[in-house]
Amino acid sequence: MPIIKIEFYGIDTWNRPVYKGINLPFFYGATDRLFSDPETAKKEIKVKDLTYFGNHFNCEPSGNIVEGLVIVKTTEVIET
Repeated sequence: MPIIKIEFYGIDTWNRPVYKGINLPFFYGATDRLFSDPETAKKEIKVKDLTYFGNHFNCEPSGNIVEGLVIVKTTEVIET
């Protein structure tokens, strides 16, 4: 199964947290958990909460579960 790396993109007009594929035109989000604060969404949303939304921000979700998603937190510093 291929791995799809995603990162937080924003909160859409329906208060859904949205993630975007890194270097990919695909968006994923949560429809059952709504947020007004991006920082809270980033902390609480897990891969299991996400479904495929489509190929642009604020689009209608297709509702398909996607396997192989990995949330990448770009603000974290990884020590080597």
